[in-house]
Amino acid sequence: MLLSLRRRSRRAPGGRPREAVVLSGGGSLGAAQVGALRALFEAGVVPDLLIGCSVGALNAAFLAMDPSAARVEQLAEVWGRLERKHVFGGNRRLMATHVVRGDDHLYEPDALRDLVRRWVPLRDLGETVVPCHVVTTDLLDGRPCWWSTGDPVPVLTASACLPAVFPPVSLGGSLHVDGGVTSPVPVDRALELGAVRTWVLDVSGGAIGRRDERMTALDVLLLSFAISRSHLDRGAGPERPGQTVVRLPRLVQGRHEMRDFSQTERLMDHGYAAARPVVEAALRAVPRQRSATA
Repeated sequence: MLLSLRRRSRRAPGGRPREAVVLSGGGSLGAAQVGALRALFEAGVVPDLLIGCSVGALNAAFLAMDPSAARVEQLAEVWGRLERKHVFGGNRRLMATHVVRGDDHLYEPDALRDLVRRWVPLRDLGETVVPCHVVTTDLLDGRPCWWSTGDPVPVLTASACLPAVFPPVSLGGSLHVDGGVTSPVPVDRALELGAVRTWVLDVSGGAIGRRDERMTALDVLLLSFAISRSHLDRGAGPERPGQTVVRLPRLVQGRHEMRDFSQTERLMDHGYAAARPVVEAALRAVPRQRSATA
């Protein structure tokens, strides 16, 4: 059923996606992407290609199963119930044990894997209604890897596998970690796939976590990773002939720790308010794009 729906999805001439949505990584800041998606659907923008990294990959896969405004509201509901323990688990003593033993991770991935199963209950990522492309980082050769098929549990877990926070995931004969290590805001993937217009929902910027003398080793790791992602994205995604990239305002927070899920409603509202005028302006600038590519 899902595969037959995918074959009937409307495309631009030559099979090119009309509307692609790129969702960055950013931990709990991924809630703001829900608000931005509301603004897109409210304006009549329906994606026929979704591309995600880390938490953005989870949001992308959830929406790719049913790209509709109703599905966005379902995503808002599951985000509203999301707590830190649903991603990182609740055993702090076990985290201390990992540190003492010198393990390659601080948290067990069980909670994250269970979350993926609940959000994306598919046997294969290729069963989504519209294509969903997910990026991971091959830890052994240092390159980004792309997945649009395969078991969603290891693929999406790997894409959200913060280095040293979660253990690397075995995929395709190698070990994989967070896609944000190499491709935090994967605009180039949408362009490579021929998307006519690409909407970029970037929540990878901003100051994430503490920046004072109280920082723990984990605080330093997460903050360093956030800074690295921000710099990696600079200058990415040049437009090509016949293609347009619309970057919605990058969410810049003050001190917001990526494991803090207590601000979800505020972040969703913030994402919507920031995205709405940009979406409307972009559609006014190219009012006939949809009919011109029909």
